[in-house]
Formats: sequence, C-alpha cells, structure tokens
Amino acid sequence: MKCSQAVETILKHRGRGVVVSTMSAIKHVDRLDPEGLNIACVPLMGGASALGLGLAVAQPDRPVLVLDGDGSLLMQLGSLITTAEITPANFLHFVFNNGVWFENLANLPIPACTRLDFTGLARSAGNPAVHRFEDAAGLDAALPALLASAGPHFVELVIEPEGQGLWSASNPQHDLADFHFERMGDEARALRERLASA
Repeated sequence: MKCSQAVETILKHRGRGVVVSTMSAIKHVDRLDPEGLNIACVPLMGGASALGLGLAVAQPDRPVLVLDGDGSLLMQLGSLITTAEITPANFLHFVFNNGVWFENLANLPIPACTRLDFTGLARSAGNPAVHRFEDAAGLDAALPALLASAGPHFVELVIEPEGQGLWSASNPQHDLADFHFERMGDEARALRERLASA
C-alpha cells in the first residue's frame, strides 16, 4: 500500500486518539488532519515510539497511535521492550515498512531490509499483539477491532516507497525551513493544553 493510503485509513478510525507521526507519515497527517490531536516527531528521528509510549502512559483513557518509520524504529528498538514491559492497553504502534531511509528524497536502503522481520522483533520483545498488513483494505477492516481491544498493538504496514523527488545533481537536497526544527515543541505545548481542557 502507499503511505498516503495507510495514513488516511488510520485517521479514518482514530476517533479521539492522539496521533504521533514521523518521517513520511507527517506530510499526510498535515494534509488530511491539520487540526487533529497530532504531534509530529521531527527532527527527532527515532523518537516517535518513545514519545507515543509516554503519551499512552499519561493518557490511559485515550488511544495513542504512533505512525513510525522502519528506519526510525531501528534507532529506538529498546522501545519495543519498554512497551512490552509497561503494556499500555491504549497504545498502537504502526511501523511503515518501506525499506528505505529518507523516502522520496534519497531512498537509502535501511540495514538488512531484505531479511528484517519487524513482527518477529516485536514478538521477541514480548509485545502481546502483533499484526502485519500489506494492503489498505485489510488494515481498514481490522482497525475497528484493534482499537476496541486492549493492546499494546504492534502493527507492521508494508509500504511501497515513493520515488518521485530523489536527490540528484539536478535535484539537490534543500535546506529544511526553521519551522521543522520548532514544530515539535510548539505542537507538544498545544497538545498539552488541548488534552488538559478535554
């Protein structure tokens, strides 16, 4: 499935949940749900799973949905063990497995991408509910039951990487606007205020 399809499907079912997004998922969350209870984990690559876990512990009566990248999770594998130890029932950790870092920019293969088994890693860490979906229809059909049942849930999504804007000599990497380095703090403060008044 495409990243945009996965994000659209998750947002369709999120209900009153908080969404923590990182990497490729951010732009689709921004486009589809700019006013939602969202926080983008940027530029903290690798931090989405731990940030979402903290929110799930702090907000036990509200679903927390993490839209993580495969390369990002590799930087924070310890969060799988911490999640299994704490077992927050309201936590859904989606890993967008497209096999690359910097999707649609550099598309660098993540280490061991051809043999890496994310669901196996999650099971070995002790996560009680592990799932894998290769298409948006299967994800769409399963999400209501996942959200209604106690987690934590680890969900691997097989994503087709984009490749339209790859960096090259004729398409060099652009500097990121300052906004990207400030938004996580701004969104965290706004989210805290909204949750406190909910």
